[in-house]
Amino acid sequence: MATQLEVAIIDILTHMKKRGIYLVANQKSQDMCENLIFSIRDTGCNLPIRIIHFGGKVINSDYLLKEAELVFFDDAPVEAKAFVQELRTVLTDCPLGYLYRYLAWFSDWDEFIYSDNDVVALCNWEILLDKLEAFDLVHADEEYTTKGFFNYDRPDLLCEIFGGNALDTAFTAGHVTVKKNMKMIQDFRAAMKWFEEHPEIPQKHDQSLMHLSSLLGNWKILNLCKNENWLSSWAGDYRNALHLIQQIQGKNARISHIHYSGGTPNGDLAIQDLLLSRQDDRGRMRQLAGIVVNHFTGYYKMRHWHTRGRRFLKRVAAMF
Repeated sequence: MATQLEVAIIDILTHMKKRGIYLVANQKSQDMCENLIFSIRDTGCNLPIRIIHFGGKVINSDYLLKEAELVFFDDAPVEAKAFVQELRTVLTDCPLGYLYRYLAWFSDWDEFIYSDNDVVALCNWEILLDKLEAFDLVHADEEYTTKGFFNYDRPDLLCEIFGGNALDTAFTAGHVTVKKNMKMIQDFRAAMKWFEEHPEIPQKHDQSLMHLSSLLGNWKILNLCKNENWLSSWAGDYRNALHLIQQIQGKNARISHIHYSGGTPNGDLAIQDLLLSRQDDRGRMRQLAGIVVNHFTGYYKMRHWHTRGRRFLKRVAAMF
């Protein structure tokens, strides 16, 4: 058992580590980004936050520019930009802006959290970083229950190569806590090579690449949902905020965040009320009025099918 002096030294070293949160955003996503950062700060988390410009119109929110540092791809180290360009040649199904999250591995922070914008923090995320002591990556999701459906075209072949339990270590790339080391970059490169050698198995996006890198590199991963009874972070597992609260009370479990993945959250579903948390009463009602109009005029459905159509045509064009 560690002595009081050893515990004190460990605590000092832990807090000497450079830590922070990385996000990727632009004007299109800045409303959700504002809500995300509001929820992070509202838990008492004071970690520094950096927002990498996704592309398109640059964020112009005074709140975001006050609470976070805005950084650009062009200002990244040469080796970081070159690495993203490497990824671009392999991850053909992934928009370039999504790949900017990999710039975090070239930062001056020892440990970091990466989060998508469509997330609401439900606890102080410094707790997640404290769990990195014995792990390379910590996450809180139930991606492993999908059996590789969103990561691999042939998950059966993946299991033949890496073993029957290969899919049990899957994680969502939209929210991860990472202890940075350059070996991970080597693992990413090994995964890119593997993608080229086995093109029929993985889907060509960053989540499958991250998981495959963890398999090739034998990363030490902690899944808080699977190993410590934390609740699922996917919004689709809850009917509304009441159901979420009841689940937390009923199972006496913790929850890190809610992730509205699976499409653009419009705010027209009951569980999506949390996306309006930063708004005051008047602002909430004004935003809800716009949501009601867009929902009942069919605008959201038209936008959904328009986006899917563009992606389909882009994939068809890439085949020729």
